[in-house]
Amino acid sequence: MKHGSIRFKFFAAISAVALVFIGMLLLLNLFFYEDYYMMTRRNELRDAYQSIRSSYTGSVDDIATVLDNYESRSVIRLSIVAADGTVRYSSFFSPGNGNPTGGESSLQGTFQLPDFDLFDQQRRGYAILQSIAQSVNLDTLVKHNYQFLNVSLWDGDQYLCLAGTLDSRGENCLFAYMPYAYIEQNSSLNLVFLLIAGGCALLICLICGYFISRQFTRPLIDMAGVADRMSELDFSTKCPAGGSDEIGHLGQSLNRLSAYLEQTIGELKQSNDQLAQEIEKKERIDSMRREFIVNVSHELKTPIALIQGYAEGLTAGVADDPEDREFYCDTIADEADRMNKLVMQLLNLSKLELGAEQTFYEDIDIHELCTEAVQKTKVLCESRGLTVHFADTCVTVRTDGDLLEQVLMNYLSNAIRYTVDGGHIEISAASTDSGIRLTVFNEGEGLPEEELPKIWEKFYRTDRARTREAGGTGIGLSLVHAIADTLHGSCGAENVPGGISFWFEVPDTPESSESDGESQ
Repeated sequence: MKHGSIRFKFFAAISAVALVFIGMLLLLNLFFYEDYYMMTRRNELRDAYQSIRSSYTGSVDDIATVLDNYESRSVIRLSIVAADGTVRYSSFFSPGNGNPTGGESSLQGTFQLPDFDLFDQQRRGYAILQSIAQSVNLDTLVKHNYQFLNVSLWDGDQYLCLAGTLDSRGENCLFAYMPYAYIEQNSSLNLVFLLIAGGCALLICLICGYFISRQFTRPLIDMAGVADRMSELDFSTKCPAGGSDEIGHLGQSLNRLSAYLEQTIGELKQSNDQLAQEIEKKERIDSMRREFIVNVSHELKTPIALIQGYAEGLTAGVADDPEDREFYCDTIADEADRMNKLVMQLLNLSKLELGAEQTFYEDIDIHELCTEAVQKTKVLCESRGLTVHFADTCVTVRTDGDLLEQVLMNYLSNAIRYTVDGGHIEISAASTDSGIRLTVFNEGEGLPEEELPKIWEKFYRTDRARTREAGGTGIGLSLVHAIADTLHGSCGAENVPGGISFWFEVPDTPESSESDGESQ
């Protein structure tokens, strides 16, 4: 048990109370017990006197039984003495003990004892009666009927005495007395017993105090443990169910506080996570915005420079013959067309990302859509010896035809651009649990796995060394990703044996999308 613990303090408090209580008992016994004991003995003598006086009718023989009963059940000794000094009754006197008068003895005159030897009991008895008779104050006796006396014998023995009249004329007196030795013996025995009882009571109090302190402080120690765990943000531990007292209410309050803190801190963590995500998203958007500006500036810088240069050449008359002027004009037209396509792609991408693009849902034959796309790119494929297969596309989907066509054209153009000469491209479509999946496969080298998530970003090129003519604008796959979000679909790319596959999955007639399209 640690000195600073609440259990030790509780135990020490109980022990201190027990010590103070027992100490007070000892002090009271030392300083007040004797007075109290003497008062009770005086009360006993007075009660005996009043009882005998009320029973006395003038004849000692009539109250002999009462006198014997008092003497047999207490240490009080009784004597009745007449006014002339005759002992009419005494506990130390009985017939046959040498009294010639057959029951009475004379204390005439000054109550001097006879000069002949008596038995020791009678001698001591007569000495007590003589001392009492000599110490009686007649005025007090007449006024109060009785008085208390302290008498001493030649051998040092002391007695507490009561002398009182038995009749109104004072013809007979009752002497009741008890030895001080008995009183002191009882007082000593009482003190010893009190010391023994006090020591036992103190030991019992210490043992009980130890167990009581454990019983009362265990819930507090448990609560302290729960509070420590709470300070470490661990709210799994709860206070055990207590009673209906203040400690029980404190435990319930601590449990409610733990639950409230757990909920609040959980909500705070969730808010912090959301805030961190929003900050990260904002930083990513800012970074993308800066990169977007840089990329757009880079993409527009070259055609603007070419247009400006060739226009200045025409103005300066550098191209004199018709063929040179036609070349200059064609270059300016081509660069202007490239700029127009880039700007249109950016406008379409912005509309899709802002949700401003209108969607119109209709039943689309995927096979027919693939036929038109292959026909549009036939010249490019033939110039490089590419073959395009799209037999497995005989499915129908209800979606926006224009947006789906943009997806297919971007995938097909991308496949044509990166397929090796004489390579193979395959378009397929199939039904899935979530809708229709359109896949475009092209032969060639795959992409590093870490680059697959990045190809959907604006102006991202897997090969930075590619020329503008071979590399495109870097907007096509970003458009596909935005169209997937608009149509509530998804898109992706994965390396497969022999090449790479790009897929686009769109739900077949989604209710929310269809209702939006009809409302627009």
